Amino acid sequence: MMKTGGNSLTHLWRSVWSICWKDIKIYYAKGPIVVTGVLFPLFLWAAFYMGRGLEFKEGLASLITLTVFFTSSSVTPIIAPWETRQRTLEMLLSRPVTVTTILAGDILASTIFGLIFTSPIVISGVILGIVPNNVLLAVAVIVLIAAGFSSLGVLFSALPTDTPADVVLLSSAVKLPLIFISGVLTPLAQLPPWLLVISVASPLTYFTDLLRWLYASGAFFPAVTDLVATVVFTSAFTAGALKLHKKTLSARLQRR
Repeated sequence: MMKTGGNSLTHLWRSVWSICWKDIKIYYAKGPIVVTGVLFPLFLWAAFYMGRGLEFKEGLASLITLTVFFTSSSVTPIIAPWETRQRTLEMLLSRPVTVTTILAGDILASTIFGLIFTSPIVISGVILGIVPNNVLLAVAVIVLIAAGFSSLGVLFSALPTDTPADVVLLSSAVKLPLIFISGVLTPLAQLPPWLLVISVASPLTYFTDLLRWLYASGAFFPAVTDLVATVVFTSAFTAGALKLHKKTLSARLQRR
């Protein structure tokens, strides 16, 4: 029985990795993805922090958040609608894999993509002497955040459409406002009271605040609160994406 269980786990991992590698080859090695996922957050961060004459250390947590946010959620929203249009989704489902396996592969690919482009920023901080107060926790948090944003992108893609632009529109309508209400570009302590109340409902708020605590010990909320909220949001995005995709799968397959 143990051998059978081991073979099942091996098959599961190979299936997830095959889907992950397929996504990386097809979707992530594209110029536009690098522009929207990497250059856009970099220029946005530079406009707010470098334009105000702040030190790199003060904005490093925000730059990491923006980079992970955009890179990890840049492609996952369009994978499902694109594969629906190309009719490759049926091919995947005809193989011995489940919807859960497919989504896990998508999330893994997007997480890896986010970590690849976030690593140079973290390394640059180390070179400049900007090291988090708990290195292992910082690494774990960044991986968790990357997985959470990847799951958020998959959650958007649950919209049963075969037009990627529809999902991109929905994704942008949610992601862009989150940046400005979550204390990413302006510390929470400097936000007006009415905006601070709104920011409490944003996952970016806790992700950024936790990274600020790790890098500058300047968190607004207790670190435990930020960590628990990060885990809760990541779990909710993942569970929600799986549930919605299973619910909308039939409607998606009918779009031919």
